[in-house]
Amino acid sequence: MQKEFTINDIAKEARVSKATVSRVLNDSASVKPETKARVLKVMADWHFTPSTVARNLSRQSSNTIGIIVPDIDNPFFGEIFRGVAEIADAGNYTLICCNSDDNLEKDQKALTMLKGHRIRGLLYTPAVDYTTKEQQAEINKLLQELNAPVVIMDRRSGSLSGYDGVFFDDEKGIYEAAMYLIGKGHRKIALLNATMDRVLARTRYKGYERALKEAGIPLERRYIFEGDYHMTRAYQLAKEMLAMEDRPTAVITCNNRTSLGFLKALYERHESLPKDMACIGLDRIETLDIIDSKFNYIERDAKMMGREAIRLLNERIACPDQCVKHIILNPALRIREL
Repeated sequence: MQKEFTINDIAKEARVSKATVSRVLNDSASVKPETKARVLKVMADWHFTPSTVARNLSRQSSNTIGIIVPDIDNPFFGEIFRGVAEIADAGNYTLICCNSDDNLEKDQKALTMLKGHRIRGLLYTPAVDYTTKEQQAEINKLLQELNAPVVIMDRRSGSLSGYDGVFFDDEKGIYEAAMYLIGKGHRKIALLNATMDRVLARTRYKGYERALKEAGIPLERRYIFEGDYHMTRAYQLAKEMLAMEDRPTAVITCNNRTSLGFLKALYERHESLPKDMACIGLDRIETLDIIDSKFNYIERDAKMMGREAIRLLNERIACPDQCVKHIILNPALRIREL
């Protein structure tokens, strides 16, 4: 097995100290040009590639940005990453992306790992709401130990209100969708949502509730379905909804996975949009555009969220003492056919 060369080996061969090699790696101006040239020649001769982690440890910081998202398979978070990458590439940042699977333990493990990388900043969508005092104390401790700026994305949390954040006005999006359906004559409107222990579910429910109240339509609990924002559970709930004797005439699905679960249940019954049921879903589903589906949706520009999040992070890096900023992005209703 070929020997892996270290900074010690480079120092011995170049006849300098380890500290001098470290300064060359960090492009320090304090190293004499002839010494720097000798060290670089040894590195080139030996095809030496320095450890990024080691360099970060020596600097006490890095040009690495950490990103933690709860569902890397969800195209919404993929688009956020694309937006981040566009700005990060121009700023010569390295990105480390972690997936928490909506799991508290994985979330905290990712934060601990990123601390070891001495990241320059963190873009973070919490896995859970961190509602108990113990959870809040733990998550704030882990974030503070990063010793780096943090920007929260997509999911608001009262315990993390002291950090910069970029969010969509989901309440407004669901409200506008419900009002549009009401304007088209629908009175039996279902909401396919997640359970109320999630901040996003509560926010989206508020928009639905407000629209019905303004229109003078009684809120019927039997038309509210609480899942987990994943396709499997949404599919099960949609089957129950579609089998109801006095079923709704329209439904608002509260994320892209929920929309797919509903559509699967609908098509299994050989029914279609919008003939058998009207639907407005939260988030665009690219595949449905390709097949020219009649799917209506509330568009949230996830790529823009990514861009705004890293711009906000750059601002915080440049001005650590500036006031906390929350950027609220507006969704847009995209109607194909109703």
